Amino acid sequence: MKQYIFIFSTHHQQPVLWEEVIIANGMMDACIKAKKLCRQYEHEKQIPIRVQYKGVRYCNEDIA
Repeated sequence: MKQYIFIFSTHHQQPVLWEEVIIANGMMDACIKAKKLCRQYEHEKQIPIRVQYKGVRYCNEDIA
């Protein structure tokens, strides 16, 4: 599993930026989850939200 980092931003009167980490198996899975999260935020806040891909972080899992 990888951690995909996306930047969400609003371009309203007071712009707001925040990062979300999405755990997914692949890039396509992460993009689908990010779009779904974006729609949820737009519905809650009633303002348009922009999503931008920032990078990927690999999870280190101990196998014992």
